[in-house]
Amino acid sequence: MQWIIGIVGCLFIFSAQAQLLKDIQELSADNMQGRKTGSDGTELARQFIAQRFEKLQLGAFNTSYLQMFNYGFGQHKTGTNVVGYQRGCTYPEHYIVVTAHYDHLGNEGKNIFHGADDNASGVAALLELASRLSERCSAYSYIFIATDAEENGLYGSKAFVSSPSVPLGNITLNLNLDMIGRPDRRGRLYLTGAKRYPALIALLAQQFSYLQYLPHRGPGQGLRSLPRYDWPNASDHGPFHRAGIPYLFFGGQDHRDYHTPNDTWQNIEPEFLEQAMQAIWHTVQWLEQQAPQSLQAPN
Repeated sequence: MQWIIGIVGCLFIFSAQAQLLKDIQELSADNMQGRKTGSDGTELARQFIAQRFEKLQLGAFNTSYLQMFNYGFGQHKTGTNVVGYQRGCTYPEHYIVVTAHYDHLGNEGKNIFHGADDNASGVAALLELASRLSERCSAYSYIFIATDAEENGLYGSKAFVSSPSVPLGNITLNLNLDMIGRPDRRGRLYLTGAKRYPALIALLAQQFSYLQYLPHRGPGQGLRSLPRYDWPNASDHGPFHRAGIPYLFFGGQDHRDYHTPNDTWQNIEPEFLEQAMQAIWHTVQWLEQQAPQSLQAPN
């Protein structure tokens, strides 16, 4: 019986890895044109994500998965978040918001900035989380947001925080996923915001030696090897952090293909991607076992 369980577990991991890679390939395909905010490529990406939300039977606020917003000087630019939710059973009025930006840099002539790692990988993980959590009634309620206009200044997450689908006081935590498909030069994936949860770090450290836990600090106060990173504001968790909402951020550093046309699905590292997904899933399982007040612990 034990070997049968082992085979089933391996098949589950293989299936999840295959789906993650398939979603990354779809979102970073040439026809997505680099998913620049306002382009036809972002419209295709939105359709892809919304169709998956519908297939997973996620709820929609105001009858639509789409949250349009204006941004920039004079508010003349428009972006669109894709937002779905799942109602929890134990703490239904407490929400964990999962974010991953789907926009990227677009194209320059024939050069397409595919954005496979940045951030089709995070969106693929968000969809995988939504799929796993839809298989049972979760303890918390979850809001899944594929944000737009992150590359332009975190405008999608800013728009949600300024006009949230639920009261900000009901949001217990933000889990943000950005660039999880490739390690940095030291083979690391970074987890920021976990220092407030020593029990979570102890759990993850048992299995995921490649994780680097960064202190919750601003620019110039982090690890000496990473002086130019303002980790609390490095991605879409920033607006949640500034609103006083705790966050956990899984993300990578710049790599040699960062913001270049070579950030393609072929350069994603499948084994690293799967390990990152497992760490994220272990984190969600841990969160599910915690009472809301314990997740609001101070830094």
